[in-house]
Formats: sequence, structure tokens, C-alpha cells
Amino acid sequence: MSTEQVSLSIVCVYNNPAVRAQCLDRSITLLRDDTPDVEYLPVDNVNGTYPSAGAALNHGVSLARNDFVVFVHQDVFLHSLTALKEAAAAMQSGGFGLLGAVGIRPDGRITGRVRDRVVLLGDRAVRPAEVDSVDEVLFMAPRSQLLREPLTESGDMAWHAYGVEYGLRVRKLGLRTGVADMPLTHNSLSTNVDRLDVAHQAVAAGYPDLLPVRTTCGVISVKTGGRVWLPAHRWRYRWLRESLTIQRAQPAPSGPSLTSVVLADIREDVDRVISRSPGRRLDILNVCAGDFADSSPRPLELTRGDGTISVAARSVKEAESALADFEPGSRLLLTNLSRTDLATLTPWLPAAPRVLGLHTGIGLWLLLGVPAAELPEEWKAQRATPLGQRPLAAASPA
Repeated sequence: MSTEQVSLSIVCVYNNPAVRAQCLDRSITLLRDDTPDVEYLPVDNVNGTYPSAGAALNHGVSLARNDFVVFVHQDVFLHSLTALKEAAAAMQSGGFGLLGAVGIRPDGRITGRVRDRVVLLGDRAVRPAEVDSVDEVLFMAPRSQLLREPLTESGDMAWHAYGVEYGLRVRKLGLRTGVADMPLTHNSLSTNVDRLDVAHQAVAAGYPDLLPVRTTCGVISVKTGGRVWLPAHRWRYRWLRESLTIQRAQPAPSGPSLTSVVLADIREDVDRVISRSPGRRLDILNVCAGDFADSSPRPLELTRGDGTISVAARSVKEAESALADFEPGSRLLLTNLSRTDLATLTPWLPAAPRVLGLHTGIGLWLLLGVPAAELPEEWKAQRATPLGQRPLAAASPA
């Protein structure tokens, strides 16, 4: 099937019109010139009309006029509607009953290149690739299939794992669950885990023969919901591994000294940085080798809490230019850095406060221009301080 033959309907259940307007609405408006035939169906749940995501999204399916339905969150900025049509065109020939923008393979690797808040995640899926499960941030299926097999409206999976459940059901029907390249930015301001354990237990109970299944929120297995031994100390294993990793990654002593070194997930902490200096703009560069299809040459500007971010995917050479043009008072975050990238960029670092960070799930990142007094208090904790490093509170200004 060619993309010219594909007809798409985008369905979104929303509870915050302002978030929807600055993210999903804005992206669809900017991309409509290339794909004017795409149908957009927002489903209003501001007043809690629908008790579950499945109920709201199934209502959207009943209104849809096109052959394929795309379910997407309100806080998503799409970078290509053409990519959605290409994914839909590939579904039938590949035997897929469900395709998402990002998912987890059986070996635990994230597949599908997307931007999660301020960091690029996942391996590109040049062709649709089979996965254990897809994330609910964006997934699609044929409308005819959804009418026969609607999304679950179970209260146990009201807002979590309904896409995971559908992917397993698709496999029971003899079809495949996979991921295709559908670039997006997920500008999520919070992580909702309320009743996530209940949702995973419901999936485990419904599909015991397909377990274990990996998801973006953990592994669902026959032991889902079981006891976790010594939970208060589990962080120490990752702390030790990350301490050794970041020691090897630090620039040579002859290079510019860093304000501090921390072990932290900048996706979780970027809003803490923003909140301590409200009204300021944070420029963000995802350093990559051209493997994220951002449709615009201009950085994407988004509101996050009390501040604004400007985010773009750029090469190492372009990051060098950004560092050379760094102005006093600016704030810049570099993410997706490899050890080689960091070594290449070290000579270009400006004379400004710096924090080098690491988290296993996202790799190295570097924050420039934020004074020590405006850094998150959480970075002063033991678990954020690498082995052999001074705590953030004791670090001297650059």
C-alpha cells in the first residue's frame, strides 16, 4: 500500500486544553500543508466524562472516517505526519496489527527514536520492527480491527498498560506488535504511576502464557507485584556502576574544571532546574548523528512549568559552534553525549558554571551556565554524588 492510499485519523483524549494547544494542536497545524487529508479528533475529558483512556479512545474510533487510527497523548509534538502514513502503509505487508512510535524489545533495548522531554531515546526503526510492547504515547491500528477488537475499558487498566494489553491481544490474533519511525517530542511534565502496579497485575493475569513481557515501565512477569528485597538499598548497585562510568568519562585534568559531577536523570530534574530560576530560557541540544527526523531547521520552543525550553537535535560540529557562541548569562544543556563527544567538546567549553551528569538510561549530559545556588537540592544527596567526588554543596564555582 502506498502512502497516497493511506487515510489517517488522529485521536487524542485530553484533560488540559492548554497543553494540547501548545503541543499536539500546534504540530498538526504546522504539518497539515503536506498531509491535509489527516483527520484530527480530540476527545474532551476535562470533566472526567470517560472513566478510562480506552473508553475515550474507542469513542474516537467510532467517529473516525479513515482506515487507520492513531492514538496520541495531548503533550506530544509530532514532527512528521508523513511518517505516520508511511508506518500505516507498512502495517499490512509486515503482518502488524499494532505499531507504536517507541517500544521495548525482548532483550530490553528501546526501539523507536523519540524525544522524551529533553533527551533522545531509542534505536531507529528503519523498517517496522517487532517488540514486546509499545508505549501508549503514540500507537496505531486499522480502524476495522479496532471496531472488532476495541481497546480495553477495564478499570484496572484505565490509564496504564492499555496499549500493552492490546499488543498482547494482537499477538493472540496471529498478528505482530511493532515499532516504526514516527518522530515525536513528548513534553511530559509529570510521571503518573498511580495504580500502575494494578494495571501490570491485570495484564499478567490475562496473558500468563505470553510472560514475561517488557514494557517502558518495567517487566511484567508471573512475579509482578511480588516482594522486592532490600528496596531501600537497590540504588547503591547502580550508583557504583555509574560512579565508575563517569570517572572514565571526565575530561583530562588539563581541561577546564567542572563545577560538579552528579548521577541524575536530567529528564526528571530539568523542571527542578527551571523552577529555581523562573522565567529563564534553557537551550537544549540533543547531540546526535542525524538520526532524529526533526522537520524544522529551527529549534522547537515549548513551555515547561515557569520557564521555556528551546530544543534541537544537532551534530557534534554544530554543538561546537553553539559552545563557541555561548553568551554570559545563557543556559545550555547538552544531552546524548558519548565519551568521545565529551572529549571533542571539552576544548570548546565556555568559562561558565558546569555540571556533568550521568544516568544509565540516558547516558552523559552537560549543563552550562546555571549557578550552584540554583541547582536542585536532590543533587547534593549521597546517591547523586559519584564515588570519590565531592558532594555538590562542597563544589567550588567554575
